[in-house]
Amino acid sequence: MSYIKAKSFIKRDFIIEFSYKLNFILTFITSIFPVISFFFISKLIAGNSSSSLLKYGGDYFSFALIGIAFIRFFQLAVDTFSGSIKRAQMAGCLEAILSSQTDSKTVVLYSSFYSFLSSGLQLIIMFLVGIIFFGFDIHNVNIAGAVFSFVTSLLIFISLGVFSAAGTIIFKQGEPIGWLFGVVSSLISGAMFPVEVMPSWLRFISKAFPTTYALDALRLALLKNASVLVLKNQLCILSIIALILFPLSLKTFEWAVERGKRDGTLMQY
Repeated sequence: MSYIKAKSFIKRDFIIEFSYKLNFILTFITSIFPVISFFFISKLIAGNSSSSLLKYGGDYFSFALIGIAFIRFFQLAVDTFSGSIKRAQMAGCLEAILSSQTDSKTVVLYSSFYSFLSSGLQLIIMFLVGIIFFGFDIHNVNIAGAVFSFVTSLLIFISLGVFSAAGTIIFKQGEPIGWLFGVVSSLISGAMFPVEVMPSWLRFISKAFPTTYALDALRLALLKNASVLVLKNQLCILSIIALILFPLSLKTFEWAVERGKRDGTLMQY
């Protein structure tokens, strides 16, 4: 039954997205442009790389590609939950969906499946372009380290996405989670430049964001062949955050839905 429901959600969202064919195509094409941009930026600073890049192999393009690709993926992971809630609100069917026999937590998680598949394909395209055309080196990849880093990080950003969906139900507009991640986290977590080049007070603040540990672990696994054992500190921090945030986010979403039903505000946006 769960498989059938998940498949139905994916099929529904694919039909909606594919009905806008030009936007569907452009979504995948535009994912390539940041790769090209940072390749030429890396050429501009070639030979002047910061010593802080040596930790990741010294190549700025590889450093930046991992940063922009995974930040893009994780941001989509956060935005997809609130986006699905907003679409249902605007279509006038949110209350009907959340009042169905399917549990509200299941609804919000299943509504994200298609977006994860789509953004995952975009992530793959970005790396394929980097590997085939711009010389991204895959010879030092530690698969186990990369997989563990990705999965623990993804669970955190799914949790943040569920918090974002709860915020959308409560605040309607201007929920803070998506903004905090999209603007602040991507700026100070080392997505486009090493954290080490920032002032000490910003480096201290960056430690409060899981993106900092996620990008550090992913870069070491993909560029320096770092094993799970080598990444134990980053993975432990990410795992603890995930274990706390995931159940808490589901409880928070459930509470937001119950409050919306009680106040009669589920249909407002």
